[in-house]
Amino acid sequence: MKTFSQTIKIKTEHFVQFIDITKTVEELVKKSQIKNGLICIYSKHTTMAIRINEKEKGIVGDFKEVLKRIAPQENYYRHNDLKIRTENLVCSPGASDCLNGHSHCLHLLLGSSETVILNQNKLVLGTYQRIFAIELDCGKNREVFIQIIGE
Repeated sequence: MKTFSQTIKIKTEHFVQFIDITKTVEELVKKSQIKNGLICIYSKHTTMAIRINEKEKGIVGDFKEVLKRIAPQENYYRHNDLKIRTENLVCSPGASDCLNGHSHCLHLLLGSSETVILNQNKLVLGTYQRIFAIELDCGKNREVFIQIIGE
């Protein structure tokens, strides 16, 4: 059994940005020389999700609207209330990058990772399926960890 791991860096630009990372994962499969196994694609951030879906503008637009209905940014979130929040403060009080309670709530629903089967040096994906890193906050520098395990 072999293991191959690599972190990819992504610079995002805005809320609900879908970044198709499928080709990058395919390139890492070639580099790994692993032909059969599992690929774990994992976001190292609590406001960026990893999901598999169809690459189509309508879906992205629809999804953005669904997320806005599920967790509107303007709602009250305890995470954003710096009078009661005392944990994990990496910004100064009142800074807008701390006020992302909606982003964390959405991430809890969407998840941090996807696992893809690797069979005969190919990702087992449906006809229209692509692997996306989905920004749930504002533009940021991001890291996605990819691990391939197999033979």
